[in-house]
Amino acid sequence: MNWTLKYTCQLICVLLACANTLATPLVPDRNTKIPDVLSNRDIAVMRAAKTNAIVNNMNTKVNPCDDFYQFACGKWKREYPATTIEHLTTGLFEELTQLMERKVEKLLTNDTNFKYNEIDIKVKDFFESCINLVKRKVNFREKLIEIISEFGEMPALSGDKWDERNFDWVETVAKISRKYGKDIIIGMDIMADFKDNSINRVYIGQAELPLESRTMYLDDSTAVYRKSYKNKIRKELEKFLGMSTQLATKTADEIVEFEVTLARGLVDDTLGLSLDDLSQLTTIDKLQAKYGKEINMKKLMNITLGEIVEDEVYEYAASYQENLIDIMPNTPKAVIANYIFYTFINDYLLDTEKSEKKHKKTCIDKTKSYFAKNVDNMVYRRYSTGKTENDVKYMWQKLKESFKTKLLSDELNWISAPTRQYALEKLDALRMEINSYSEHNFTEEFGTLVTSKDDYLANVFALMELDAKRALAKLHEPPQPIEAGEILSYTPANILIENVIKVPVSILQPYIMWGDHYPTAVKFGTLGTLVGHELIHAFDDTGRRFDKDGNSRDWWDEKSTLIFLNRTECFSDQYSHYVYGNRTLPKSVSQSENIADNGGMRLAYDAYLRWYEDAMRTGDADKMENLPNFPYNFKQLFFISFAQVWCNDVHPEVKHLQTATDQHVPGEFRVIGPLSNFDDFAETFNCAKGTSMNPRKKCEIY
Repeated sequence: MNWTLKYTCQLICVLLACANTLATPLVPDRNTKIPDVLSNRDIAVMRAAKTNAIVNNMNTKVNPCDDFYQFACGKWKREYPATTIEHLTTGLFEELTQLMERKVEKLLTNDTNFKYNEIDIKVKDFFESCINLVKRKVNFREKLIEIISEFGEMPALSGDKWDERNFDWVETVAKISRKYGKDIIIGMDIMADFKDNSINRVYIGQAELPLESRTMYLDDSTAVYRKSYKNKIRKELEKFLGMSTQLATKTADEIVEFEVTLARGLVDDTLGLSLDDLSQLTTIDKLQAKYGKEINMKKLMNITLGEIVEDEVYEYAASYQENLIDIMPNTPKAVIANYIFYTFINDYLLDTEKSEKKHKKTCIDKTKSYFAKNVDNMVYRRYSTGKTENDVKYMWQKLKESFKTKLLSDELNWISAPTRQYALEKLDALRMEINSYSEHNFTEEFGTLVTSKDDYLANVFALMELDAKRALAKLHEPPQPIEAGEILSYTPANILIENVIKVPVSILQPYIMWGDHYPTAVKFGTLGTLVGHELIHAFDDTGRRFDKDGNSRDWWDEKSTLIFLNRTECFSDQYSHYVYGNRTLPKSVSQSENIADNGGMRLAYDAYLRWYEDAMRTGDADKMENLPNFPYNFKQLFFISFAQVWCNDVHPEVKHLQTATDQHVPGEFRVIGPLSNFDDFAETFNCAKGTSMNPRKKCEIY
């Protein structure tokens, strides 16, 4: 029962939305093990290569005080353009994704240097069953119609034989959710109570829709994406269910139009509403009284959960349910039924006519989506080194020390002493983990799963059934750590309800952001700023509403809160003036990501200078802190390294899609915004007051 991501993402502050496409390869595959002991010549070659990698991205003809993003990343677009469907975006995280997937592909096929356990073999069997779809030319149509028939009939397939008197949409979606954990039209899940994370509660409310946001469904400027989405559905109905073009076109039109009406009830993300604003503790009887005329809430919950729940439940995003009771009686039952059954099967449709390379990529993605934890653990066991983890843990301690010092200083004296004291307690309790799942009991989770190398769909639905059973069991179990699949596989994340930061194994791949013989400025400028970003999320406009135990609680005093909100408005005004793709960025009340970008960079820089001062005293900050033939000092290297984390290119056709669905601003403004607000940056590059990168008005919280 994977409930709405809108709720989960409010509990997980993530660094960035994972890209859907891979970048052009930027570095060779690093599957070959690097020797533990390198010769002086090897070290010199590696350091020279790092210099070249940094310089090749830079356009030094641009004055760093005019546009530091173009200065640091000006040649990126020329070298790694996003010009094709295969490469809609290029950047560091796409590179990390690609390198990670090379490792994953080798592990899923046959890595002779890896010792597979019983559960690993099940993961491999799943991958092979996906690959075998091409060889076996599986008749999807028969299998899909068979799975649909388990819950009724799809009117577009049954034609005049379909009898709407036998159709009850609430009963249908409830039965699908109970057996396969697939939420349709309305979302439901069992998760930790965000106000008391020692107990689980049922949440019911806003569904997760494929195009994600209100903007994507309702704005005229995003109509092109809805048209493309509609065309995708038409093609799938023709290809997988054998509909005629005329029928498929009509059905696709109705499906998308219905989804647009559903989207009118979605929460507007730009309003910055909190979980407290959106969630109401209530009872099933009250929900029945409120919505029962059009939505039989008792039937929905009793069938889905398999029992009558007497405890209080959370209703999430009441506006969605209120919209639902308006549109359901006015929508033909045939349209609702077609929508339900298409939505049910669409995740499991695979185009077997793609090239072998594309099909393999799809199968890797599908394996990751169902076995994200397993795959991360396999990569960790195969490629991890203790040096990497020690590096990250060392940086983490320096970041915590720096923020502690800041909280104790007059720099944050606009926050009252009691509020700062509690912030110190929360900081002390905040943990960081490498998301390796090395302690996870995979045998307990997947031991009963039976997989076949020859039946992909059977594997998929077996996994869904197993996941649904596990989800329902949570009703009578204590809360477990949040699982967010691939979200936690490719990006650092702050799990607010657990007060823990998780760093994925994918971001620790060697010689991208870190290396034993790279300057420490590079490490803090890249990985340090990313982890610092997550630390600040614990104290941003969302994170500050959670206490040290991960429970939603307002521990800020009124005066400090008013100053915080005033400073947040400064960011809102600043970022809404940036122009991207010939449009100004949408103004948003929520500034979590911009606060974390600004504070995380400052925090990493302060931590780095602390390391440098200590290293100077001990004699460790020698010439290694400067790269060979690199005409910039160690402080400038930090800022250049930070900027190059966000070097990227985005296909012109998807720029508006990016700003409509992602709460993070585009990469160039993740550089320009934080650095133009930072006096130390202006001083390091001698930027005169009033220049673009040293404006007279600056925004700052941490």
